Amino acid sequence: MLKNVYIFGIGMMGGSIAKALKKSKLAKKIYATDINPKVLEYAKTKKIINDFDYRSYEFLGEADLIIISSPMLAYEGIFKIIDNYCKEKCIVTDIGSTKKDCMKIIKKYSSLSKRFIGSHPLTGKEKSTIKNSDADIFNDQYVLLCPSLNSSKNAEVVVKNFWRSLGCKSLVISASHHDRILSKTSHLPHIVSYLLVNMILKDRIIDNLEFYTGGGFRDLARLAQSDSKMWSDIISTNKVNLIASIDKFILELTKFKKNINNRKANDIEKYIKSLKYHPKKRKNA
Repeated sequence: MLKNVYIFGIGMMGGSIAKALKKSKLAKKIYATDINPKVLEYAKTKKIINDFDYRSYEFLGEADLIIISSPMLAYEGIFKIIDNYCKEKCIVTDIGSTKKDCMKIIKKYSSLSKRFIGSHPLTGKEKSTIKNSDADIFNDQYVLLCPSLNSSKNAEVVVKNFWRSLGCKSLVISASHHDRILSKTSHLPHIVSYLLVNMILKDRIIDNLEFYTGGGFRDLARLAQSDSKMWSDIISTNKVNLIASIDKFILELTKFKKNINNRKANDIEKYIKSLKYHPKKRKNA
């Protein structure tokens, strides 16, 4: 059991971590901070956390594990605060969707970098705020772990065990590999959903949209509701990889257009069949 856990940012994901910690009884005390004091008061009133500090960081020095659950463009200031206030043996992780920029920042703090392991739980909701937090969203989900160049083996073990206690399976990869892969598997699909939904909503020939949409549109619309601040930070911190993925997607889309334009119905069926996704069962980690 961890004695004290401190969460930087108590929105939907931070709140979900706090609830999962309470449910699993993994921590004796859960502390938090946030840019919005009303959110902190709500979290304490609802007993999602034990207590909070607001700009004073009085509880930060008591933490055995610190979890950063804040927009990624805020990391520079957050790492500086943690380095000033945390105790010597405290382990630090985050849940950001990109990792390379994060590693550039943590490199500035030699002592802290030894105790930092980047985390990216592959779960979440399109709805933000702590009111949409859920203790069970980590059950049977994967979390990608990205050690810094100086990370200790002990820090990796602590963070891996932490996520396992919340029901996650883990995979260790480098920050650069993480960002390249996620630009394709997560970031591009979200961007495409924003663009497609926006295109449909702007089409003047479509009145009473609900009459013409089914599950496919609802899945797109769900992604397109995702938090704009979070996604602007993801795009900003993984721009190079995302642009490369967009370029590849444009090539594939152009190829698809050419193929369906030049084929007959039977050939199109064979072509679509060749593109069909067949998911494989994932092994436990």
